Amino acid sequence: MFNDDIFENWLDSKSKELVDKISNSEALSSEEMIILVLKAQSNHFHHLDEDMKTDMKELRVDMDKRFEQVDKRFEQVDKRFDAVMLRMDRFMIWSLGLTMTSTFIILGFMYKLIGNQGV
Repeated sequence: MFNDDIFENWLDSKSKELVDKISNSEALSSEEMIILVLKAQSNHFHHLDEDMKTDMKELRVDMDKRFEQVDKRFEQVDKRFDAVMLRMDRFMIWSLGLTMTSTFIILGFMYKLIGNQGV
């Protein structure tokens, strides 16, 4: 709706005229002073915008570093989880082997007892 370039160009040219007028020791009207105030505000906003962009870039870099650290922590947790799962798998295999061996020993013992009684 409002073209910033047109306004900025007009404000630049008007403020230069008024600075020249001040340097020639001419008095300024209230309307002309308002134009200088607008130019000062425009410059201030421009510098704030640049500072904000710089701060945003620094924030982005900081956030990226923090996310990298979080990713490394998750990788460490994944490795620990994998180690725990491997231990559990080994324990389950060992437990199954022990259960099967015990079962066969008990069945063998029972078979001998039953086999000796029947004869």
